[in-house]
Amino acid sequence: MLKKHKSKVFASVLIAIIGVGFGVIPYFSVASIINNLVDNNTDIYNYLPYIFAILVGFLGSVLFHEVSTIISHNLAYRIIEDKRKLLADKLSRLSMGDVEKKSSGQWSQFMVETLDKMEKPIAHVIPEVIANIIIPIVLIVIIFVLDWRIGIANLLTIPLGLLFSMLMMRGYEAKSKRYQEASKAMNTTMVEYVNGIKVIKAFNKSASSFGKFKETVNENKKAMLDWYLSVCFSMTATMETIPATMIFVLPASIYFFMNGSIEIGTLVICVLLSYASYKPLIKAMSHLETITNIKIILEEINKVMDIPDLKRGKTTKNIGSYDVEFRNVTFAYNKSKNVLNGISFNANENELTAIVGNSGGGKSTIAKLLAGFWNVNSGEILIGKNDLNDMPLKQNMELVTYVSQENFLFNKTILENLKIAKEDASMSEIQKACEKASCHDFIMSLPNGYETIVGESGANLSGGEKQRIAIARSFLKNSPIVLLDEATAYSDPDNESVIQESINNLIENKTVIMIAHRLSTIVNANKIIVVDNGSIIEQGSHKELLELNGKYKEMWDIYTESKEIEVI
Repeated sequence: MLKKHKSKVFASVLIAIIGVGFGVIPYFSVASIINNLVDNNTDIYNYLPYIFAILVGFLGSVLFHEVSTIISHNLAYRIIEDKRKLLADKLSRLSMGDVEKKSSGQWSQFMVETLDKMEKPIAHVIPEVIANIIIPIVLIVIIFVLDWRIGIANLLTIPLGLLFSMLMMRGYEAKSKRYQEASKAMNTTMVEYVNGIKVIKAFNKSASSFGKFKETVNENKKAMLDWYLSVCFSMTATMETIPATMIFVLPASIYFFMNGSIEIGTLVICVLLSYASYKPLIKAMSHLETITNIKIILEEINKVMDIPDLKRGKTTKNIGSYDVEFRNVTFAYNKSKNVLNGISFNANENELTAIVGNSGGGKSTIAKLLAGFWNVNSGEILIGKNDLNDMPLKQNMELVTYVSQENFLFNKTILENLKIAKEDASMSEIQKACEKASCHDFIMSLPNGYETIVGESGANLSGGEKQRIAIARSFLKNSPIVLLDEATAYSDPDNESVIQESINNLIENKTVIMIAHRLSTIVNANKIIVVDNGSIIEQGSHKELLELNGKYKEMWDIYTESKEIEVI
């Protein structure tokens, strides 16, 4: 992480060392003042340089610390930014199966909170720990030069402090990791709880009755208390014992002075430097928890970066046509039972190919495989005779527009959501796309028009409005292949007709594959494919399938009967 930022790391550490060094100047000045007082020097002007040096020491310490902190924080935020971009790019290269192994709450917690925890180690630990370790070493060396006996007395608290420190570190990493995992689980469940608040309220359930939430909160409390209670005594003992140098230094210094083996000036400076020597070290030790946590954070980052990418070719293909062919395709999620069993079909350019069948039969899986969400286990998916596995994922996504029943909108303006499809789109292009998607008029009726914030997941808009904006976004993308995955499933009758008109505009002169549960929307399809339990059991036009008197005829009869019941 730090290789390309060596100069900033060096500058931050060097300035931090200078700052800590300035913080020691007042001790030398105070020692000089005391010596002058002992010598009965009453000239105030003799003390002014020392007073000025104390002021310089304090100001220099603050100033250099701030400059070092600014540099290190700037570095930390740049590294976190780079890591977030790197991980976001990594997510775009993973299969949806790998992405969906974690919930949205877990990914949110990882990408936001976990990466934010890198700030403290980079911004504080690197410059401050190094500086606060070097300065005590220098001070201890000075004390030894002045009087080696006081130097030894100054070191006598270290063994006891290290003993307490070893007791503190016993099981420290395991307990810290347990707390980190418990905290992550609680945050993830919190997101799930907030997302499901409508259901919880609808069934009159309180937070305490939401069992999973209650369990994770309790486990977080237990993990935190277990961790802190196990180290609180030894941590306090360590922090108090190591700097308690006066216990040995003062008696030794007084004894040496009384037998005449040390001068008062040397005694004073040694006592003050002894008092100052371990304060920086204790400050460095206060970052012990952060140093332990960074290992856990880096392990989590590496786990994500080590997930294999969705394997695709690296050379962009020349696409002669936009015919789609599934050739003996088999697929299973996470190596479980096959969802698709050797299916084969063609979807021709400038034609509408519809896919119908019972829920769970594999219809949406067909669309998602073509959209590039997964690689097939066996067989081939071809676009213009080119295997998807041989082309870059980016080209695959450029060729295909996927419109589902639950299109996501970001908590931004309508304009920003539309520009996701084409960043450099002009306002004229955007308005034209929205007119084709039958959403320009309702957007203009909003108080802020295209600058209206849609809310989280588009919460400020109705389902039909969100769907039309998603379709407008697809117009802007203008891909040659369009996948419609039950795009009108959740719309009411009024919205359905508007959305259907928008879809009719979208699919002109394109290769269109439509997954539909309302059979009336696909009676004019060039080809209808009937899928059942992961296999294609019938293919043909609406008329041809009715004449087969098979599964499609059965579905059509049930559909038309239900429509009659609705009318009655």
